[in-house]
Amino acid sequence: MRPARLAGACAALVVALVFARAGATRAAAPANLNGLASTRTLVTRLGAAGRGVANVTLTRTDPMGGPPVSTRGRLALEPPDRMRLDFPSSGERIAARRDGGEWIQPSAHQMVKLKPEQTELAAGLWQVFLRGGAGRFTERAAGARHYVLAARASEEPLPGEIHLKLDARGLPASLEMDDPSSGHVRYTFSAWRFSRPSGAAAFRLRAPKGYAVVDLP
Repeated sequence: MRPARLAGACAALVVALVFARAGATRAAAPANLNGLASTRTLVTRLGAAGRGVANVTLTRTDPMGGPPVSTRGRLALEPPDRMRLDFPSSGERIAARRDGGEWIQPSAHQMVKLKPEQTELAAGLWQVFLRGGAGRFTERAAGARHYVLAARASEEPLPGEIHLKLDARGLPASLEMDDPSSGHVRYTFSAWRFSRPSGAAAFRLRAPKGYAVVDLP
């Protein structure tokens, strides 16, 4: 799978995969614990508790003109670099960490193993939630609790603009972007809750019995 294809697939599957690989290839950039104004509350809550979980609804438009498709799931985040998203209805799951990740694809009856450099393609967007995103994104206000984020570097494999809206508590309520491979993507978040971290084992997937295990080229 080509890098551009991976970035598009991950973006459509996860919050563009907003996963974060904090401190890996971009460790030279200092962490901004306050982050952007749009992410400050979430980063602060994650830092204080160690774990954040939210219900998520992923809605994708059909580039061919079909009706939008929505899937409900659960997002889990643990600083500095752990992200997991589960879709119970389809069984699709993805986990990402500093050392790589796994992507379980029931439709193909396989688990894809992701190398650290491959998860980096999608890490930038989830860095917004785990680290604040100030090192990778600029930000402008676009209305009450509505912010538009843009990647700082043109070579980033990220959408041109990301629209992030907050709830009354200052936590992410929705995130929208255009993805070249999947059309318009919208994530709606609800029921944010925070607790002590579960640890690294909760962010490492195992292939179900009978599944092929393949490395992403």
